[in-house]
Amino acid sequence: MTLAHNDGSLRTMRWRAEVNKLAGIDSEVIGPDDVKALVPYMDTSTATRYPILGALYHPPGGTIRHDAVNWGYARGADARGVHIHQGTEVTGIDVAGGRVTGVQTSQGRIASPIVVNCTAGWATTIADMAGVTLPIVTHPLQAAVTEPVQLFLHSVVVSGSLHVYVSQTDRGELVFGASVDPYASYSMRGSLEFTEELASHVLELMPSIAQMRVVRQWSGLCDMTPDYSPVMGITPVEGFLVDVGWGTYGFKAGPVSGETMAQLIATGKTPKLIETFGLDRFEKGDLVGEKGAAAVGH
Repeated sequence: MTLAHNDGSLRTMRWRAEVNKLAGIDSEVIGPDDVKALVPYMDTSTATRYPILGALYHPPGGTIRHDAVNWGYARGADARGVHIHQGTEVTGIDVAGGRVTGVQTSQGRIASPIVVNCTAGWATTIADMAGVTLPIVTHPLQAAVTEPVQLFLHSVVVSGSLHVYVSQTDRGELVFGASVDPYASYSMRGSLEFTEELASHVLELMPSIAQMRVVRQWSGLCDMTPDYSPVMGITPVEGFLVDVGWGTYGFKAGPVSGETMAQLIATGKTPKLIETFGLDRFEKGDLVGEKGAAAVGH
């Protein structure tokens, strides 16, 4: 559920709900009483600094263990003959006559007429090796997890106004995070400032969990584009393709982006579904606005 703390946010939630319904998605706006029924620990009183006026509720939504999904894909790829080289650093990309010819790695050269840059965090570093400039800035995205407790939070709670999301894992830990850090960095260390600010926002929503202890904190790297949308497709270097700049989307669009990029590789033609996300849109000024796609993340 995505919370609304003012009339403007509530109006936006109603618009989003109607658009979702037109697309056949189970989505609706619920009131404070329904929010309280779904999450009894939520403070829905009117005496709070950010009162909860309602929420955009999507019953089929949820979370999933991304590491388990990645390993599932890896096992499936391995079973189909795909070679996965872990712990192998890419040190260079060979380009001759305007097209890619191979990849230099810490374990030797790999000849290839097609190379796909689908790295997260180091997308620009890899692209630079091929002489391709990407309009991407890398920012850290921090998150934290509490000690495990008995399951009590059966919904993912998001507040765009407070820049916070919180959910509970099947092991009982609360996972919470916010938007990307406001500065560009490749650091994956957590900060006390993040923990203090985010914990205070979580407690504004659920004051009764104040005694829970934060046990882990980490940071990932997010490649942010000027319009917050990914860059997919061909580049000025023939055979060098990109599927980067996914920002804070996580792995939600992994399956469909993989299918469309595979179609591009097989046919040499950009699928209509990803034509809008081409690198040349920045030169043309034909940007794709996606600030609302990941709610808190942007």
